[in-house]
Amino acid sequence: MAVYDPDIGRAVSLSPLEEWAALSTAPGPASPPLALRRSVVRRLLVADTVALLAAGIVAPVVVSAVSSNPASSAGRLGPVYAFDVVMVPVILAIFVLYGLYRAAPRRIAPSLFSDLKGLVHALMVSGFVVSVLSYGARRLDGQTDLSVGKVAALCATSLLFVLVARGVSPSLRGRREEAAVPMIVVGTGVMARTVASHLRAHANVHFVGFVDDNPVDGTDSVLGGLDDLPELCRALDIGRVVVCFSRTHPERTIAMLKSLAGQVAVSIVPRYYELVTIRSNVEDVYGLPVIDIAPPSMSSGARFAKRLFDVVAASLVLVVTSPVLLAAALAVRLASPGPVLFRQVRAGRFGQPFEVLKFRTMVVGAEDGRAALRGHNEVDGPLFKMREDPRVTRVGRWLRRTSLDELPQLLNVWKGDMSLVGPRPFVVEEAQAIEGWARKRFEARPGMTGLWQVSGRNELSYLELCRLDYLYVASWSFWWDVKILWQTPATIIRGRGAS
Repeated sequence: MAVYDPDIGRAVSLSPLEEWAALSTAPGPASPPLALRRSVVRRLLVADTVALLAAGIVAPVVVSAVSSNPASSAGRLGPVYAFDVVMVPVILAIFVLYGLYRAAPRRIAPSLFSDLKGLVHALMVSGFVVSVLSYGARRLDGQTDLSVGKVAALCATSLLFVLVARGVSPSLRGRREEAAVPMIVVGTGVMARTVASHLRAHANVHFVGFVDDNPVDGTDSVLGGLDDLPELCRALDIGRVVVCFSRTHPERTIAMLKSLAGQVAVSIVPRYYELVTIRSNVEDVYGLPVIDIAPPSMSSGARFAKRLFDVVAASLVLVVTSPVLLAAALAVRLASPGPVLFRQVRAGRFGQPFEVLKFRTMVVGAEDGRAALRGHNEVDGPLFKMREDPRVTRVGRWLRRTSLDELPQLLNVWKGDMSLVGPRPFVVEEAQAIEGWARKRFEARPGMTGLWQVSGRNELSYLELCRLDYLYVASWSFWWDVKILWQTPATIIRGRGAS
């Protein structure tokens, strides 16, 4: 038997006498995954209940305010309020039938968009059920009057309120240390370290360490071998084990994971993860699960819809942020002599060069001094980044940390050189060094934000950056763009990977 010793940071073996003493005095085995699942489901139920009750109050008021006879409509709100409150358990039951509480505890990184399609479908069915029941109630009391418009308003308001409530509820759990789920990564290779860096970035995850029988030299936070995993999960209240590639024989790993089934949540990184995209499906071939490679979906119609969204959204953001743009321009002008905007040639769609616009964050002539700083480069591949770049001005450092220096790129989006979401725009000489499958990134316009932005920015390796760009182009969808845009502000506020 092995137990985890926090003083030395690894698992140690016990003698038979020590093992008997530990087992005889230890409390019964806890079940952190069960408690965690119950906590997540309970939080979602409370959030949905509050949201549906609020929607039941707000929707009739809005409909009454815009109706042709507001006074008459307002006089009949009492029965409508009562009916809406009664319908809340019915709608929650439909949510349960759609599995909106079953899958949530199994996710590493919960997102509002994970259940968006299910929420829309469930509320459409709820609208039909509410219409049928309101018709029966009207036949009984003659007062409950829910027209098609009122039911539609109730469903639309419910969707908005549920999304907001689910988005706010995680922040009500308390401090990050109390809310984070402890996780262990099996393996210590390149992929395992990449997964660990992603886990460290999530506020709802506490990365505990690695487990590997034959760890890679120089790997920190190795807790022990595969035999230590069950005891580590119990001693550290581990909520999830993420399995990456290890030099341990697969049969041994499989046997160990089977013994953990039902006790700890387990996630597996697929062997050919580079080919698996967000639109890949798991299929059953006579008892054998297989994952398909989804074909690219950037059709001409999809490109038109993306371009239309870019133009409309960029125009609105330009208008809304115009005071910020003016303030930033004034700050750059006062901070150091030189132009307000920095112009640099980047590689766009199909590798065509274009001039990207940014607020100037460095002293004038900074590009001429780049060669002298090449030895201080902190990223791999053809990229160049320094956290403490001496060429960056004090105002420029703040603009970079908040990403406000990139706001002028909205003009590039409006002109068609860039998109709101897309691959990272590389300097031409960096883009020319990209070869093979990674050049698929040039099939899309570069973006102001993208998977690289919400996944780590400058903390990512060059290979991981290329993989994320390939993944984005190979599995593009409109909803994925919306999801990335939603996640970008939180990434900027945390300041992860900014320099």
